[in-house]
Amino acid sequence: MTEKEKYIARLRELADFFERASDDLPRPSIPEVVYIAKGSIPTIVKNCHKLTKSVASGYLSLVKELDFGKLYFRIAQEEVCERKVVGQTWVEEYTAPAHFIDQVEYECKPILKGIEDSQ
Repeated sequence: MTEKEKYIARLRELADFFERASDDLPRPSIPEVVYIAKGSIPTIVKNCHKLTKSVASGYLSLVKELDFGKLYFRIAQEEVCERKVVGQTWVEEYTAPAHFIDQVEYECKPILKGIEDSQ
C-alpha cells in the first residue's frame, strides 16, 4: 500500500467513525496546515487549480478552499519571495534602547504568479 493509499484509508476510517457516532459528538474543524518545501509548489499548483495566497507571521500560505474547509500549504515567505527593505521606522526607547526597524516588502518569484492574493 502506498503512502497516499494509507492516508486515504485513514481519512475513510475517520469519516466512518463520525458516521457511526451520535450527532452530538464534537467534531474537529478542518482547516489543515501542511508545511511544504519549495519544490512541492508546482505539484500543489497543478493539483489544486484555484488557489489563493495569504501572508502572516513570516509565512506564505497557498489556500485551497473545499466544501468541508480549507487546506493551507504553508512555506516560509523568504523561501519563495525576495525581501526588500523599502525604509526604516524609528522606535523610541522603552524597554530596549531606541533603534530602527526595517520596513520591508516581499516580491514573490514567478512560481507564484497567477495565484490571487486573499483579502
